[in-house]
Amino acid sequence: MSDRKILVTGASGKLGQQVVSYLLNDFEVKPSQLIVTTRKAEKLAELAAKGVDVREADFSSPDALEQAFLGAHSMLLISIDASGPRTQAHLNAVAAAERVGVEHIAYTSMLAPTQSPVVFAHEHEATEHAILDSAIPNAIVMQNNWYFENIPEYFASILQTGHWLSSAGEGRIAQLSRKDLAYAAAAAVVKGSQSKGLHQSKVTLLMHGVEALTHTEMAKVIDSVIGTSINMVHLSDEEYQAQLESFGLPAPIVSLCTTMDHHNRLGLSNGTSDAFEALTGKKPQSFESWLEENKAELQKLANM
Repeated sequence: MSDRKILVTGASGKLGQQVVSYLLNDFEVKPSQLIVTTRKAEKLAELAAKGVDVREADFSSPDALEQAFLGAHSMLLISIDASGPRTQAHLNAVAAAERVGVEHIAYTSMLAPTQSPVVFAHEHEATEHAILDSAIPNAIVMQNNWYFENIPEYFASILQTGHWLSSAGEGRIAQLSRKDLAYAAAAAVVKGSQSKGLHQSKVTLLMHGVEALTHTEMAKVIDSVIGTSINMVHLSDEEYQAQLESFGLPAPIVSLCTTMDHHNRLGLSNGTSDAFEALTGKKPQSFESWLEENKAELQKLANM
């Protein structure tokens, strides 16, 4: 393992925590080799106690980012969760990484950001362009498919009510688990830490799961594993929007849900790729396997 410094941004987030765990435990990165950033350092006190270099990073301040990134050779830029300010924050991060001499950057993007109608797609598109146009010699842009975890975390009402409102039609989605995408991100940043700068390249990887399912097919798998009986309610975009608004959901959430289904209906999350296996050396977890692993939690959500 190279002794070059690895940097992970957003290390206190759900994805970031899993990435850091994989780096320390599976990839055997020494704590002294690892720099992690977060908005508030106290969130990562346990990592600091282990010898990890924990730094606060203000993505709105280019100067502060330079100090936070200083000394890093390979960097994982995890997309921040603040839609709106995200574009400038990401551009600040890429520029700071370039100025301090980061040689390899990996980024957690989304599929088809140029074509996607999803409300935050343009933010990923701008970040990808910044990375590819930068003087950073090596980059891995991971265009990640949706998480399986979106169901319990954002669409728990499917399990709670037994009704799945969808305007995705027959659009197929090759989803993955968050832990698999975290493992892939860890592999991507480690790959950069092992580079000696002899080979310079910037690649975009389509991160698909092992199977592409429609919402209807997903519901059937959930029923089979969890024991639910989900009723699919197929709607137009306009009908879906009206239903969500009738529930009193905030406008940004309504826009996010409807544009995600539009994205799925267009087939932008459909596809196959060996990128995950090539990067990690293993196949990603299937939807059925993920459901089995999380069966107790999901049944609790479904009041079973």
